[in-house]
Amino acid sequence: MRRFLRLTAVLVLGLRVAASAAVVERLTPSLASSAPVPALSMSMNGPVTASFMPVLTAAISAPTLSAPAPALLPAPPARISPLQPVAAAAQALAAGTMSAPASQHGPRGPPTARDASFAAFVAKSVAGKVRGWAVPVEDIFSGHDALLVGENHGSLTSVDILTREMPRLAAAGVTAIGIEGLKRPQQDAVDDFIAGRRPDLPDEALAFSPKRRAAFRALLDAAREHGVRVVALGLPLDGWAKAAAELAASKTGRPAEDFPKDVDAQFSKAGNGYEPGFNEAVAEVFLTRRNRAMAAFLKDALKAGGKAVVLVGQAHVEGLDMVPGRLMNAPGDWGTLARELGSLALRAYSLTMTGGLFTDPHASLIDRGARPASYRAAADAAPRGARAYRVLGPGRALWHAGGTIEPAYAH
Repeated sequence: MRRFLRLTAVLVLGLRVAASAAVVERLTPSLASSAPVPALSMSMNGPVTASFMPVLTAAISAPTLSAPAPALLPAPPARISPLQPVAAAAQALAAGTMSAPASQHGPRGPPTARDASFAAFVAKSVAGKVRGWAVPVEDIFSGHDALLVGENHGSLTSVDILTREMPRLAAAGVTAIGIEGLKRPQQDAVDDFIAGRRPDLPDEALAFSPKRRAAFRALLDAAREHGVRVVALGLPLDGWAKAAAELAASKTGRPAEDFPKDVDAQFSKAGNGYEPGFNEAVAEVFLTRRNRAMAAFLKDALKAGGKAVVLVGQAHVEGLDMVPGRLMNAPGDWGTLARELGSLALRAYSLTMTGGLFTDPHASLIDRGARPASYRAAADAAPRGARAYRVLGPGRALWHAGGTIEPAYAH
């Protein structure tokens, strides 16, 4: 009983939201229902007012491109117990059955944030969303060195699945988890945490994804527990922005000062139109060169052998949708992470991940809008929006984590 009370306290502190019954209902759709499942939203501030393009670019680029927003699952300022955050609590409850729709909870519907059972209700709902990952990791790693998970940077499910599956991944030979958003200057602190030389991570280590800070904290806790190294694959974005401006200058013959200096402005300009030389420079720097750098960091982490799982945006992973060139208005053959790893004699398997829970409804909309071919393939595999794994071709597959599939795709 005492352990249950402590678990409930941690969950309530981690969630720290006032959700209505209507919002809670979004967490517990009936998997047998054919109705579209709305994305998870804990926002109580009304409609999203941000322009479409900045959010769209954030969905396919480094997590820090979007302005920081209040965390959906904020971590407490200091650890008050050795218990895992929300994702781990969800894992502990994963064996339970999914909660019934609101109509089966009686006249009051599902519990609200004021009810004593709310924390356990949310944990069980999240657990249901990540339960049943049918990706055959053992078979994949028998013929590949790295599993590349292409996500939307607003996805909670992508992080929670890796947290929950850490024992299975470690048993399959995984010795490293690479994270695109985690920056190289934080590598020493992360190494010290994983090795047990420090009790906690500095706040700035997880600042790359403010809305998913608690989910990433749980992922690193799981990696530490199973002795899996966490590899920072990112470099500070201001350096990449400077490189893009300089490359645009060399391609156009104009001074570098003529081009945007920060990443947000560069992506917005490239996405809103086409300027010969500039768009190609942005694509080359943020796709080919960044993939080459990430491949080198991963190669170094695997120099003693082992396997790796890599969590990156879909723009870096080979899938059905030519996301990068289309959104940057730069048609061309830009390097992917799988290709760059191949040049270093590392065999990579590309997994596109769609569906599941997101930090807000806008992230779910952007995920579907940027990857229409992937969602059509998911609809073919699971017309009702259930979880599904589908091989797309040699070295490529898709995992739909359940949830909304647009009626146009479900045929």
